[in-house]
Parts: sequence; structure tokens; C-alpha cells
Amino acid sequence: MRHIPESVDGVDIPGLPRIAVSMPARNVAPFIGAAIESVLTQSGVAVDLLVVDDASTDATADVAASFAARGVRLLRNAEKRGIGYCHNLVIANTTAPLVAHVDADDILAPGALARLASAVLRDERVGQAYCDFYPMNTDGTVPPASMEAARVFFARHRAPPINYTRELIIHGMIVCHLRTYRRTVFDRVGGFDESLPWAEDYEMALRTAEHFSFAHVPELLYARRVHPASVTQGLRARTWRYWWSRWQLVRRQARAQNWTLFGRGALATHALLLLGLAYVVRDSITRESTDS
Repeated sequence: MRHIPESVDGVDIPGLPRIAVSMPARNVAPFIGAAIESVLTQSGVAVDLLVVDDASTDATADVAASFAARGVRLLRNAEKRGIGYCHNLVIANTTAPLVAHVDADDILAPGALARLASAVLRDERVGQAYCDFYPMNTDGTVPPASMEAARVFFARHRAPPINYTRELIIHGMIVCHLRTYRRTVFDRVGGFDESLPWAEDYEMALRTAEHFSFAHVPELLYARRVHPASVTQGLRARTWRYWWSRWQLVRRQARAQNWTLFGRGALATHALLLLGLAYVVRDSITRESTDS
């Protein structure tokens, strides 16, 4: 289900661009303080940071609450509801014309929000902007080699595609961090799918691509912390769960858009399943060779 209120399109915002930051959080007490600090120290934008504690069992909510004097708003779920629900809750509790997503264990580079806001606002056709990102160790350190590897990867593989729908189907979630939306996107396509345990951002991107364009900011502005508890760590491309989820989402979008049997939707969904099978088989063979 998607619960989104009416937006306040056309609100005149004097001065700096106003942007709401949605930060779902669950059991990230060791990391959320740094994430919040990186948002609050952003320049060039007026930030409204909303942290949604998704029924954490550690001190996550307490850490977030300690920033109340600096304007951070804490929303608390009585039970675990998932990332999609958390994002929709933030949208329902802000009138900001821009909404950005920051994971509670990651860190923004200085000026990141201003760069993404500018990318959205300079073109009315743009519904979502995103930037390049780099991996960060659990302790917050970033090896120079990792930064350089990320720079080389994005320069080689992530040039802005011409057809985002096609690229999303073929390559998966290419519009990654720092996802920054124009609020009218939610008016047009609805909110995040709360029934999905993961890939809610991918499903939203598929719907967004049908009505809006995307803006890519080719800068490393987002540090993604890599640790065992992170959501993306549990969703490796080699697992059936990952490919099955992608196949289901693309198939659902194909049906919603009435893609024909020989059109992009039908062929792409079956190609995805075959690609997933190839990855799983290859990974199994590799592991057997390693173990023997």
C-alpha cells in the first residue's frame, strides 16, 4: 500500500532550496550519529531532517533524539514496518518540495544536498537526481584505493543512459545514492510500495521513469558504509532472492504499462530470470572449485 497526502506544489520558498531528508533507521546506534551530523552540516540548502526509528531494539532512537535541539525530528514506529513505510511517513510529515533519502549508517560529503537539489530544480522534467558513491569501512575509514576504484568504475560504467527504463530493466538499480526526488513525483506515481521487504527504491525508479527524466551528478558525494548488518549486504546478486525480486518487479511494471509480448517488458523479464540462473550456477561452480 502507498499512503501519500496531497502535496503543496508551487509553494514559494524564499532563500535556500528546502529539502526534507528521510532517514529510516533500525538498530544502527553506532552509526546514526555520524549520518545525522553529515546531514546537519550541509550548506546551500534548508534541511528538514526526519529520522524514522523502525522499532529498533538498541539505542538508535535515543541517539536520534539527542539531536532534537538542532531541529531533527524523530518519528517512531511501534513495530517494524519497513523502509517503504518509513519513506511514506516522512513524505506525509513534510511540505518540502524536495525529498532526499539518506541511510542511517551512511555519510554525505559536504555540499552533497545542494548539488543534488540543483540538479533537480534546473530542469522541470527531472523527477529524481542521483550521484556516485563510494564504499566506507565499518569504522568510517575510506581506503584511497577504494575511492579510486569507485571513481574509475562510475566513469566507465555509469554514464547517464538514454533510456532509463531500459537500463533499469537490464542493469538493475542504476539510480543509486543520493536519491533526491521532486515531490511531484509522488503526486504522479504514488508513494513507495510498503509491501516490499527490499528494492522499494528500484520499484519506485521503474514507475518514475515512465513519467520523468533523471539527473546524474557525476561526483562521489555519498559514502556507503559496508558492514554485516546493512540491508544491501544481505542481497547479493548471486542469490535467487535477488533475481526473483527483480523479475517480479519488472513483470509487474510490464503489466501495468501494457507492454506487449514482443516488447521490452516480456522479453526483459524472462531474460532477467535466465541471467539470474546463470549467475547462480556460475557462483555455485566457483564455490565448489574453491572448496575442492
